[in-house]
Amino acid sequence: MEVRPIRTEEEYEAAMERIEELWGTPVDDSPESEEFEILLALTGAYEKKHHQIPSPSPMDMCAYHLDRVGITPDEINQIIRGRKSLRNTIIEMTGLTTDQVDSLGDVPLKVFTAE
Repeated sequence: MEVRPIRTEEEYEAAMERIEELWGTPVDDSPESEEFEILLALTGAYEKKHHQIPSPSPMDMCAYHLDRVGITPDEINQIIRGRKSLRNTIIEMTGLTTDQVDSLGDVPLKVFTAE
């Protein structure tokens, strides 16, 4: 087992290929198991530095959560018509915290109701 730091995209790709080969290796004290764990840590560090995924916007987070819990734009329209506060409606329907909803700022209503 020769494990070295990952500094280039080529080294990263080679490490990912080796991870695929080792996938399913029992977790024990074998050299293959140790190599697998080390490669996972090294590729994770490389990805964090070179393949960073940006955080979603509050609107994207809310839209994703609403979709995940199965709330449609029509349902939002029906519920909001009978309510005073969009904020309270979103909290009640999604389980988001008050701070999470407040972080949405001035999100236009159409984000929640547009098809």
